[in-house]
This record gives sequence, C-alpha cells and structure tokens, in this order.
Amino acid sequence: MSRATKPPVGVVVVNWNLRDSLRETLLSLRASDYPDLRIVVSDNASTDGSQEMVRQEFPEVRLLAHPQGLGYAKAASLGMATLVDETGYIFSTTNDVVIAPDAIRLLVEYAESHPDAGVIGCKIFFHQPADRLWSAGGFFFLGHPWHYGWMQKDAPRYNRIRECAFMTGCGFLLRCEALRRMGFFEEKLVFYSEDADLCLRFRAAGYRVVYLPQAKMWHKTSTTLAKNRPVQLYYSTRNNLYVLRQHRIGLYPWTLWSYLSLVCPAKMMLFLCMGRWRNAQGIWRGIQDWRRGRFGWYEKLYPR
Repeated sequence: MSRATKPPVGVVVVNWNLRDSLRETLLSLRASDYPDLRIVVSDNASTDGSQEMVRQEFPEVRLLAHPQGLGYAKAASLGMATLVDETGYIFSTTNDVVIAPDAIRLLVEYAESHPDAGVIGCKIFFHQPADRLWSAGGFFFLGHPWHYGWMQKDAPRYNRIRECAFMTGCGFLLRCEALRRMGFFEEKLVFYSEDADLCLRFRAAGYRVVYLPQAKMWHKTSTTLAKNRPVQLYYSTRNNLYVLRQHRIGLYPWTLWSYLSLVCPAKMMLFLCMGRWRNAQGIWRGIQDWRRGRFGWYEKLYPR
C-alpha cells in the first residue's frame, strides 16, 4: 500500500484530568509512521490544564472541550462522530497508553487486505513492567470477560493472528463504513464494557474481530476511575450483565447464570473476607440496577 493510497485514519483520545499522561500518548501518536492521522482529543471538562496543554503543545490536534464530564462512552462517540465521514478508519484509544510508531500502519494494512475485519486490536503490554502482557485479545469464561495473556511474559503463543470475542477499547481500529451503519459506543453504559458491546455488534453484522500481535502498545493501569474500586466494580458488573443478555454470550442463559450465581458471589465473598465491604456493595448495586434496567451515571443513581 503506497503512501498515496493510504486512507486517512482518525484517532480519538478520551481524557479527564491526566494531562501528563495525555501528553505522552499524543507524543507517541506524533511519532507514528502513518502519513495521514487526524487526531481528536475528547476532553471531559478537565481542570488540570489538559486542554491548555493540547492547544499549546499539539496544534495539529482537534480538541473537543466538553463543559461537563460525559463519561467515556459518550465522549468517545462524539469524537468518532467528528471523524467518521472524513476517514476510512478510526483508532479509538485512551489517555493512558503509549502506541508503537508502526502500530496504526500495521492495523490499517491488515484491514485493507481483509475487508471482512471490522475491528482490529493491538497486542497490549503493561506500561510497567513493560515485558508483561495486559491483553492479547478478549474472551468470556463463566460469563466473565477475560484477557488472553494477562500478566504473562510475551511468548510465541501470543504471536498468532486470531479472531476474538472482543478487543479492548484502549486501542483498536474500527472500520468507518460499519460505524456509519451501526453507530458508536452505547452511551448509557458510561464506563466499561462499551468496547465489548461494540465488538459484538460488529460480529453480529458479519464482521470479524481480530487480534493483530504485530501492532503493539503499552497501557498504564490504576488511572482515572480505576482508583475508585467500588464504582469501577459497579460499572463493570452492571454493564457486563447488559452485554451477556444483550448478545446472548456463549451457552446462554447458562453463561448469565454462571456469572450471577458463581462469579459475582465469589467476588463479593472475597472482598468481604478482606474487609472491603464497599467493593462488595459496588458489585451488589451493579446487579440490582441491571435487574431494574437502571443505567447511566453511578453518581446520579447514588448521590451522596
């Protein structure tokens, strides 16, 4: 694929109050060897100088400065909507990653030669330790989402291109012609599972979801929402239940039953034994709100 035939690629980076990490992400994108990147930062009303930093240090980046926090799913969707009609693909990512210079080029080359691939994701390492895998593709077991290779050292078995149930949204390439038909992230999920939901919608539309190990990136953990473990567990539990029922994952309804009667109680019991009752409460609230069909922001559903 010559430079002249490479389609323009949009990049959406969602940010909230991680100025220095966002800078590192944008510098890695600036070092990309792909010739036509159109980058949008969708900022959730940051107060740490993130917006000023983008304007001053990255004039080539378009900034969507939202007046209030919108959540990850909606902020990313607004970024995609800005780019979807002018690009062939969108690389959706976050503010806590470093992307290899050749990653986007490799993803696009695979997509161009495999028109049935709708979502193509990277091999993702932890930022520290940088030789440990964070994700080599996603799958469901007992109704719970898991990452291949998590916390393992890289090995030949993780170097095979393969289809997956989902790829993590901290770094995947999306085909725009499909996005125009299907829409973007499910905004009512706010945080978590919006990536799995979108991947499963791509699969239902006849596209493949592919893990491409040659494309690499590094992910920092314990940033933003991950610091508030009870709320994180609330969103991840509620939204995973939504995905299981919405997409009839695996041997449905056995997978749903397994998650509700085995995985969730085991996690709650573990947290209670550790004296972390608020974590257990987050899981319980997630289950109850899913049953009631209550979605949206945790803070609005449980005001202090």
